[in-house]
Amino acid sequence: MAARSPGTATRTPAGDVRGLLLAAALRVLDEHGEKGLTVRAVATEAGVAPMGVYNHFAGKSGLMTAVVTEGFVQLRAMIGSVVDSDTTARLRGAGVAYRTFALRSPTLYRLMFSGQCKPEGDLGETALYALTEIIRHGQAAGTIRDGDPMVLTLQIWACVHGAVSLEIDSREFDGGGPPGTNSHWPHVYEQTLDLIGRGVAP
Repeated sequence: MAARSPGTATRTPAGDVRGLLLAAALRVLDEHGEKGLTVRAVATEAGVAPMGVYNHFAGKSGLMTAVVTEGFVQLRAMIGSVVDSDTTARLRGAGVAYRTFALRSPTLYRLMFSGQCKPEGDLGETALYALTEIIRHGQAAGTIRDGDPMVLTLQIWACVHGAVSLEIDSREFDGGGPPGTNSHWPHVYEQTLDLIGRGVAP
């Protein structure tokens, strides 16, 4: 293998630069909030020139679209990772995974459902399809009542989204701690999952 001559730069593949920028954007969003998500801040965090953000995302709006898209990809993966053969346990596990995702990255979660920018393609709906598949399996197994799986999906999503949004937004009234650190909210969420379980039972 020939040695590289001194001073020869190694060019980072374009796909790697995009990945670095996206990962940097997620970190900046977590640490500094939506207002801190600027082209310069992301470029600095990634260790690239600001022009790299424009080259790969066409500016801040494209970067935000990519961030929201990645959020829905991660949400779908977390819901889809619940593979319990007991469909009742699987539905509850998906609810737990949903809250875990939201509390892990609350600023990203807010942005995903804020309506400010939409994910690429139909990834927003696709993330919820993972829940719809759990419902279909439950219906086939007789552990979830009959009905339009998409309607049930939206009803369940309304419950879990409302619960985690309240938990995230109410932290300023609960002592200002990070989401998930105030004792009554985990219990409230467990009760919400109980309510969902009774609501979709045959």
